[in-house]
Amino acid sequence: MKVGRTLVAAASVAALVAGLTACSSSGDPSKDSGKQTVTFWQFDTAKPTIKAYNDAIAAFEKKNPKITVKMQIVPWANQQQKITTAIAGGGLPDVSMLGNDVVAQYAASGNLKPLDSYIDAWSKEEGQNIKDDMYSGDTSYYTYKGKLYGSPVADETRMVYYNKALFKQAGLDPDTPPTTWEEMQKAATALKSTGKVPWAAPMSNQYITVQTFMSVYLSYGAQLFNSSGKCGLDTKQFKDALTYYSGIAKAGLTTTDAANQQASDLDNLFMSGGAAMEIQGPGLYTQIKDQNPSLLKDVGIAPIPSGPKGQFGFLGGWPLVMWNSTKVPDAAAKWIHFATSPKGGLKEIAATSGILPGRKSLANSAPWNTEPFTGFAKQLTKAYPYQYPAGPSPKMGEIETASVQTAVQQVATGALSVDAATKQLCSNINGILAK
Repeated sequence: MKVGRTLVAAASVAALVAGLTACSSSGDPSKDSGKQTVTFWQFDTAKPTIKAYNDAIAAFEKKNPKITVKMQIVPWANQQQKITTAIAGGGLPDVSMLGNDVVAQYAASGNLKPLDSYIDAWSKEEGQNIKDDMYSGDTSYYTYKGKLYGSPVADETRMVYYNKALFKQAGLDPDTPPTTWEEMQKAATALKSTGKVPWAAPMSNQYITVQTFMSVYLSYGAQLFNSSGKCGLDTKQFKDALTYYSGIAKAGLTTTDAANQQASDLDNLFMSGGAAMEIQGPGLYTQIKDQNPSLLKDVGIAPIPSGPKGQFGFLGGWPLVMWNSTKVPDAAAKWIHFATSPKGGLKEIAATSGILPGRKSLANSAPWNTEPFTGFAKQLTKAYPYQYPAGPSPKMGEIETASVQTAVQQVATGALSVDAATKQLCSNINGILAK
């Protein structure tokens, strides 16, 4: 997904789930009153999101009195195992959320139902071409072998947060943020004079690292897959990108423990004024507004820097999908449309995520039509999957788990050279692809 896996922790999930009706193992129509039941797995454990979905379900059921939606909360951390178990033994829902990187995986295995015919009908109902209203990165992620398998809920990308007060202190123009990776490094070097962390750049074996570094390697012209469909990273372009990015750690321009820190550690550092720059999504702005609003006057947000081959933003997000085992496809489709439509429950659902809705037309309305969200919406037009320009890979979820970020960590800590880490990285990726 996946939005950096930065969704709210599941500390209170047990209490929340206790009040929800467990989903049934099938979507069979109820025998009484001709009603149909749509089972729905929802992965976000945050209370506002759960409330938004419950409100959307209530509105949907009022509009469709013969359809009942039963929601079960399955935390992001548990969803992969839950899905794997259900595929093996039965019990898949009719509809669920899904990380954007694994849609192709389940489409390739035949477990998802294509949505094209439904989306064509929804487009006529809405009076607009829904596929045109999606971000191109989403259609790239959710299209497998010419068929579309996901209807987007939320999207995010990353931009450069910077502390204007620290820029002034370092003799930098706060109204002229870095626009290239070279300028980013020069600014970080100047910011060392402030005594703060110049750039809270992640180097750990965590999603936040690949979510940041992918903007570097794509902008250097590196490609995850070559024309033969194997690892394409054993190139000068990727090695140059890895040398640049790991060099931030070696030069002392990030935190001393960047090779081990979580995204929340770096976010908290920036929010406390302890770091001058960080690359993050719109959710960080919401956190600053809630937790340290006095910092907002000093916060600037700039587009992701460009490299030799252009500007490439991270694309995070998730859609709703229909599982192929459903026995109530038309009812399931109605729920997907309602939950992902600007004219249905999408606005309230997306607003609670702290990021952006998966429909461009909705992103142009409140609360997203003011800064910094307008900037993030513009950046989304230049946001890409990790494997760009290649299409989605059924192996992407497994590749993403520990491959690229592992290489970054190894080089940043001095455990391996750039050449050795790249060679091992491609060996790992090719091993996954060969399974």
